[in-house]
Amino acid sequence: MRVAVVCGRIGDLDPVAAGTALARGIAPHAQVALAPVAAGGPDLAVAVAALTGGQAQTQGRGWLVRWPGAVLIGFAQQAVPSWAPGATTTEAGEWIAACVGDAGRVVLDLTGITAHDGGAGLLAAAGAALAGRDLLGLVAPDELQLPATGIGGGLARRAFAGRVDVAELLAADAVLATRAASLGAGLATAPGGGAAGGCGLAVLASGGEVTTGTQFCHRIAGLAETLPRADLVVTGCTELSALDRGGPVVQAVAGWADEAERPCVLFTTGAGLARRELRTLGLEAAHLLPAGPPTPDGLTATAARIAAGWVPGAGRP
Repeated sequence: MRVAVVCGRIGDLDPVAAGTALARGIAPHAQVALAPVAAGGPDLAVAVAALTGGQAQTQGRGWLVRWPGAVLIGFAQQAVPSWAPGATTTEAGEWIAACVGDAGRVVLDLTGITAHDGGAGLLAAAGAALAGRDLLGLVAPDELQLPATGIGGGLARRAFAGRVDVAELLAADAVLATRAASLGAGLATAPGGGAAGGCGLAVLASGGEVTTGTQFCHRIAGLAETLPRADLVVTGCTELSALDRGGPVVQAVAGWADEAERPCVLFTTGAGLARRELRTLGLEAAHLLPAGPPTPDGLTATAARIAAGWVPGAGRP
């Protein structure tokens, strides 16, 4: 039996630690391929480092991973209100400019951006450093198709969340539309331009593309080839509910398993969901971990117990 363990964080265990613990329990009963996955943040750095053989580094609110010819750079801004016209992405841009080095391929983890200046500060600080690079911006899944301007744009979304007066929104949107037009034709309404407070616009204006952190992991892990060859896909999360659907990693993995026409099972804590509810989430089953904070030994023991029942006679003398 061939099992693909495609896992994100579980409790205090990062994607590599959680996935490794599950894989150890399954390995005596099946062939196992392991791919750590994250949507963004330091967890993404850990996952990418494991997938590329690079080294994850953190410094203050920034993180990066270098591997031959490429670098992943991320930065966590201070929290700001939904509508914060004075907030800027300059600090993130300065961190990016300092970390680019001689990498030809630059991947920007934009999931930690909180300002909504349309990427103006980022471009001012890092535009020159990013020029001529193969650029990729990673954004939240629900922002991947979000344009920068318009009633359904990223700026409007922030304004509505902040209950801003419509006149103020329209004025700000017009300014952003003019700036976007100066950066390139069609960028004001291009999908992904409104992601990460408009930093998607900065990526597109620099000739790059935007995708999600989970999809980037899928790409560099070669999961398009791996998953169709697996008999089963295993993933995990800290908690599962019908509202959050296990978070972006579980949602992504369940979707990939469905595309590959492979069953997907989940290891998680909490009360769990009924089988009918699991099916609506793209999950075949959910196996509960021991009570208390998840530990490597707990994950391994639970995975081993469940995996022993997947193959008749497995685990018996």
